Amino acid sequence: MHRLISLITVSVAALGISGCVSWDWSEPDDFFAFYELPEQPQLADATFCHAYGCQVRSQVDLRPHWQAVRDQFANVQNAAQERYAMAQAVGIVEKAVGPILGTADDPGGVLNASWSGNPAYQDCIDEAANTTMLLVLMERDGLLKHHNLHSPSIRGVFIDGRWQHYTAVVEETAAGERYAIDSWFRANGEPAYVMPFQEWYTGYGIPADA
Repeated sequence: MHRLISLITVSVAALGISGCVSWDWSEPDDFFAFYELPEQPQLADATFCHAYGCQVRSQVDLRPHWQAVRDQFANVQNAAQERYAMAQAVGIVEKAVGPILGTADDPGGVLNASWSGNPAYQDCIDEAANTTMLLVLMERDGLLKHHNLHSPSIRGVFIDGRWQHYTAVVEETAAGERYAIDSWFRANGEPAYVMPFQEWYTGYGIPADA
């Protein structure tokens, strides 16, 4: 179901609270370092961001849930199937850790400045950080055979009429095409939304089928 973005406070202060400031990261490590996250994520104590702008960081042991992630890749034979597996795996982990983080009821595609600092909610920065962290773990586990992982990317500069928005990014190795793996568009526990990066980068709002 299509979800509308609820923009409660349109002010510079709200933008500062949400943490949506444009920076350039060449590698996931750079992004992790900027938000004071472990540059080498570990399954035993994976760090998840929540409360908007990674204001709260919580560690969760993903080892009990990782076989379910691996199972998504068991029959992957091509790049498209691998992207589908990534999206499903992100949703599986979100559903598993939601009750631990308190984000089980976090809605998809909603930006509300009054939720800043509330650990029950996640903005696009939290989602991009968490999805990138999970993709790093998948890559390290040898699950990504058709893609390379990129640093999170940002679209929108306010003056172009778009709010800034972050996403995790992968690149298909054979074709060289990048894809957004956007978990913010959908509610906690649902598969991440996958789309060609250029469409995501030049787009506005939430895709109709997200």
